[in-house]
Order: sequence, then structure tokens, then C-alpha cells
Amino acid sequence: MSRRRAKKKQRRRARDASAVPPRPAAEAARTADPPSRRPSRLDVREGVPRPDAIWAPFPLTEIGMAVGLVLFALGFASDAAGLFLAGVGMLIVVVGELCLREHFSGFRSHSILLGLLPVTAVHLAVVYAGAVTWRGPLALALDLAVAGAIAWWLQRRFVVAQSRARVGGR
Repeated sequence: MSRRRAKKKQRRRARDASAVPPRPAAEAARTADPPSRRPSRLDVREGVPRPDAIWAPFPLTEIGMAVGLVLFALGFASDAAGLFLAGVGMLIVVVGELCLREHFSGFRSHSILLGLLPVTAVHLAVVYAGAVTWRGPLALALDLAVAGAIAWWLQRRFVVAQSRARVGGR
């Protein structure tokens, strides 16, 4: 760290310490206020709080991610296609749920990811259903156009949700 930056940091700490007048020990013991802390960027983003799941205190999303990662890794390491696909499927469901929750609450935009998920699922279903001719540049162009339209619509919904969350949060 440069000397100039260290001095600046030192002045900032001194200024912060002098802004709060010291309280007598007896008064401090009586009030016992917890120190106020600034909310983390993980908790609040641009004035919008992170949304809680309906199963809020129970960490179902995190457990689902851990199980999905374990299944994915085991399937990849042992060449077991069933475990691998189960892990991928579980991760898609869990991450999709988290992205939907954050997106429609106005916390963080996931327009492109949420636009690509249904298009990819439909394309895979069409290919695996037997329509193997659905490939090439035309299929890619159509898939990207549909995903772009969905992402555009989702971005508009996000802007509305974010403005509502900001007004309601303040």
C-alpha cells in the first residue's frame, strides 16, 4: 500500500472515531445497543433487499445445490450417465428457482439466463423426441431469436419489479 493511501486511510479512521462521542462506561453498559452495521452487498443491492424463499429459515436451495454438485461430480468421475444427468437436472432446477426469485423481486436481473433456459429445454426435448433434423444455423438463429424475445420481456419485468421494490423499501 502506498504511503499516500495509508495516510488517507488513517485520516478516515480518525474522522470516523471522532464523529461518535465516547459514552461513559456505565451508560454504555445500560443501553447495550448492538453496533449498527451497513448491510452487505449480498443482502441489499441498489436499495432492494435479497428475497427470502418461502421455506426461508431452512436452507433448501443450498442443500439442493450441494446434492446436485455431488451427483454431478460422481457421475462425471465414474462415467455414470444417470448420476451426471441427475446432478445437472438438480442444479438447473435449483439455480433456476433462485434466479426466478431474485429476478422477479427486483434484486438482480437474470434475463439472459432465464430466457435461455426454456428455449434450451424445448430444443433438447425436440431433438430427443426424434426430430434430429432440427439443427444447424437456422435452428440456432430461431432459438436465439426466441431466447432474445423472452429475455427482452423478462428485462422489462425486472425493471418494473425493481422500481416497485425501491419504492416499497424506502
